[in-house]
Amino acid sequence: RLLSETTSLLLSHEVMAEEKGESLELNNNLLCLIRDSLLPQYEHLLMAPDPVPLYALKLLVALTKHCPASVSFMEEIHLFPVLLQIILGHQGSVLGNTTQTIIALLNNVVANKSTNMMLLFKEGLTHHICRLLMETVALYLNDKGSIKTANALLLSLLDILHHVLMYTANIVRQTLQAQKSGTGGDTQAAEDLLLINKPLTGLISLLIQLLPSEDTEVFASASQCLSLLVQLYGGDSQESMSPESMASFAEVLKAKKETRQLKLLLRVVKRLVS
Repeated sequence: RLLSETTSLLLSHEVMAEEKGESLELNNNLLCLIRDSLLPQYEHLLMAPDPVPLYALKLLVALTKHCPASVSFMEEIHLFPVLLQIILGHQGSVLGNTTQTIIALLNNVVANKSTNMMLLFKEGLTHHICRLLMETVALYLNDKGSIKTANALLLSLLDILHHVLMYTANIVRQTLQAQKSGTGGDTQAAEDLLLINKPLTGLISLLIQLLPSEDTEVFASASQCLSLLVQLYGGDSQESMSPESMASFAEVLKAKKETRQLKLLLRVVKRLVS
């Protein structure tokens, strides 16, 4: 706990120092120490009795937030499978501290441009995103957003989903551009990626239910994810055209006044219909 909290404090101070043009020369020394002495033992730490795993995870959250290079260290010691295994071990307790901390960690990892996303996909990241979002949306809708924890967790999960969809869309776009320009393009890799992430289409109706949310952040995140999903997969999910979904669209189209938001929503409906 002491190491986790101290490291988080030191790293945040270093970020502030860098913004002021100062240099504490802490980053490299600290990273080297953690990489060489602590990370090799991390699998054992994450499997230790409580509360050691929680503080170990909090330390990783601080590292991945302030030191992007730490994600590469996690890949090197094959930590991704262990993290996703911990999520499985905490099924049914989506509001628990451990699950919340792992979601914060995954958010930092998928936001890192150097992350090997295929490693995460092979370990079942798509399945975990679907399950966690379904549980969290159910809590959020049932409590009408009154639980702050559910609200924050939902936004974090939507961020993860958005990063995954953006990654997929960029690979598909690059492949299509390469084909158009006659430079080839790895169509198999793009097709495999679309197939791996196809279970995410099961979230389309859930995202539609979130559109009428009074929370502007929830609406913005849900609508962006929904737009990317229908761009990639169209109306593959039959539930997306259910009476409940159409009622959500009707409600949000009446409520929204901004032209940009209305255009996005209408484009989504068009893709679903066609």
